[in-house]
Amino acid sequence: MFLAPVSLADPNCRPGPIMWCLAVGLAVNLSTVPAALMAGPVLPLIVLPQQDHPFARVQVNDETVSLMAGLIGIERDLLLGQLFLKDGLVSAEGSHFTHPRHDNFPAIKDGLAKSGAPDLEPLLIALEEAKDRDAVNSAYNGVQGGLLLAKQALKPTEQDITKAVIQTAEAATALLDPSGMTDVVAYQEAWGLLMVARGQLDSLMRSADPTIKQSATKMALAFDDVILFAPDPGASGPVKFDPGLVTSLVETLRGNSGSI
Repeated sequence: MFLAPVSLADPNCRPGPIMWCLAVGLAVNLSTVPAALMAGPVLPLIVLPQQDHPFARVQVNDETVSLMAGLIGIERDLLLGQLFLKDGLVSAEGSHFTHPRHDNFPAIKDGLAKSGAPDLEPLLIALEEAKDRDAVNSAYNGVQGGLLLAKQALKPTEQDITKAVIQTAEAATALLDPSGMTDVVAYQEAWGLLMVARGQLDSLMRSADPTIKQSATKMALAFDDVILFAPDPGASGPVKFDPGLVTSLVETLRGNSGSI
């Protein structure tokens, strides 16, 4: 496990992988982040739609949940792509920046278009074709902006976000080998999903509904217990990691989701 040199300067950072500090610290409050950190990955913030009654419970929209989960998958690849670029993360297939357009995007392309979201494909192509660091950073920021607009177009409710987070944690569990030794690429993908899913809870922890806020905080802490002590995703070979930790996380998420 490696620590971010800047983590002590940012109160939102906690001990753990450098990407944890960037993903959580930057997503929580961009205005407080030193300019030097802005080159790192920033997870798009979700702008929740206004409801007629702030504490009203609404039915989950399964289509929105599926689209949100797909966007989380794209964010996962962007996160891993940054690690590949900056920290030499091992990937037999090259940069993870080439994955989103072929893995997650095809399944959600039509649904995003139907919702009125901007087309992400040109942005993803630009990221794939970027040749130097400046071009990569520019294209990366373009994709992040597109993801933010896509989420705004979807208008996910707090219930939709919660279910998408749980689905993502379930997907991470499926990537882990029951034997406790997981192929490094599969582990990286599972780790990335957990990282990005945890970031989605930030908006729920700011909910006006105290019950949702409390439940989301418990869910976030459950993620923290797994992520902060998970092995370094930059390993060069199979990773020893107990999948039971993520299975227990999923159970905790499901148990707390009933209040949301």
